[in-house]
Amino acid sequence: MNTGQKRKTERRQKEQLARRRAILAAAREVFFAKGFMDATIDDIADRCSLAKGTIYLYFRSKEDLYTSIMAEGMERLRREFEVLKNLPPGEPGLVESAFRAYIGFYRKNRKYFRIMFLSSQPDVRARTPQEVLLRCMETGMECMGIVRDLVQEGIERAYYRKVDSWAVANILWASINGIIMAYENDPIYRDEFAGMEMEKMLLHSLDLVLEGLKVKK
Repeated sequence: MNTGQKRKTERRQKEQLARRRAILAAAREVFFAKGFMDATIDDIADRCSLAKGTIYLYFRSKEDLYTSIMAEGMERLRREFEVLKNLPPGEPGLVESAFRAYIGFYRKNRKYFRIMFLSSQPDVRARTPQEVLLRCMETGMECMGIVRDLVQEGIERAYYRKVDSWAVANILWASINGIIMAYENDPIYRDEFAGMEMEKMLLHSLDLVLEGLKVKK
């Protein structure tokens, strides 16, 4: 390949990358504004001033775009959890730190959180490229692995009794997601049934888990 061809190839690759980023930016705005069900590929094409057919050159479906946005959210969450690795080891409050990091992520990224949650639904997953789903799953597993390691460290230092640390990580993950989505999706539950702020409910669930972990004196 001569110098002219190489420059032409590099320019084309840069243009393709820029177009892909523009499509993702447009999709993010449309999904955040309309949600998955009401958003269309036409909306996204209009937002980024591209032909509908051009969108399909980069993404196979609306679900593909949606889970690509989910992957962005998962990467943001991973960065939040990476910070936990740098905290001083041996502190009994590290599991609570992980719990609060997740709540903090939700509060700063509520729209990403909703996309991450909906993307786990079977009808969306069935039409999503496996490589995107696997990347998101690996990121989620990495985050839960950090929590598992924190629990395991607490066990080894006799802060916590001997339990399955991976099970505890999953219980924390599921309870946080369940409580948040109950408050997000069900106003009757939030306003009439629960009768308390979401963060207070989350902290109660954390307290129950930590009490169950503690070594009994």
